[in-house]
Amino acid sequence: MSATIEPVSQTRWRELAPTFADYSYRQLWAFGVECATRLGASSEHVAIQGGGKLLGLADVRIKRLPLVGGGIAYMTGAPMVREGGDDPERLRSCLAALVDEYADRRGLVLRILPPLGSAAWNAEQARVFEQCGFVHTRRAEAYRTMVVDLERPLEDIRKSLAQKWRNGLNRAEKNGLAIRTGTSSELFGEFCGLFTETIERKQFRVTLDAGFYARVQTELSEPERFLVSIADHEGRAVAGHVASLAGDTCVYLLGASSEASMQLKASYLLQWHVIRSAHERHLRCYDLGGIDPEGNPGVYHFKEGMGGADLSTPGPYELWRRRLRPLVTLAGESTYRLVRGR
Repeated sequence: MSATIEPVSQTRWRELAPTFADYSYRQLWAFGVECATRLGASSEHVAIQGGGKLLGLADVRIKRLPLVGGGIAYMTGAPMVREGGDDPERLRSCLAALVDEYADRRGLVLRILPPLGSAAWNAEQARVFEQCGFVHTRRAEAYRTMVVDLERPLEDIRKSLAQKWRNGLNRAEKNGLAIRTGTSSELFGEFCGLFTETIERKQFRVTLDAGFYARVQTELSEPERFLVSIADHEGRAVAGHVASLAGDTCVYLLGASSEASMQLKASYLLQWHVIRSAHERHLRCYDLGGIDPEGNPGVYHFKEGMGGADLSTPGPYELWRRRLRPLVTLAGESTYRLVRGR
């Protein structure tokens, strides 16, 4: 099916995007704009139309290369095509339109990290991308995570937790913890304080920190806003959790904890609270926000205990035409990363 690319207004995007099951925080309008801003790029929100109907949506971030005029068109969690089920032909038509616009007409390097789906849909997406001429690239980060199935009764989800994890949850429920949940800027501000304390204590860095998500939160409409949960003990905040509830999936974005929370097992109670919240909203699954078994084994084992499936997004993929500009773009990107020590 022949398809074309059309720009979409913010108002129209907010109407259309939630109709796709593979809608996620990565495709929130404000998230894309904030990501583009921090990279010195621009954000283009487009609809892919074909056969008289909407086939897909994509937020495309364009990073231009000075002087030579090339650049990279980068998508994460796009194109969104799952409106009424998995449809490989719909995905194929969307990819063809994106290639035509960004690789052929504009001469850009087209780089895509597709949305995460079921194991079967991930495999089908990989097949379609490769048939459309895309190749795997190491110039973008892959995404591997654990995904908990929420389409079960809560008691079954709890039974599927590892014994050690259930023990931690049982202890947390007896420790006098109270959970506050909401979407307000004030609650997010409390979380940011906890997050700062956490990274200073544990000496780690993240690409998108609490401040980034707090800025995005201020631009989101109420249905889009991140869910912030704070665990209190004796009137003092001891741990926090930030999640996205867009599309059919709850995604764990950030966590924070004080030293006291370790003994109180507050993180166990927060995770279970978020599972219950997502289950009440009839979401399909809970994405635990990525895993790194070798680089961060402690967090990996904690998430593994929640009984989820180990899944990876297809790709990331890349496509470019054998022209001078894309080759210069890739060479310039490699030089930039080398200078930055990456």
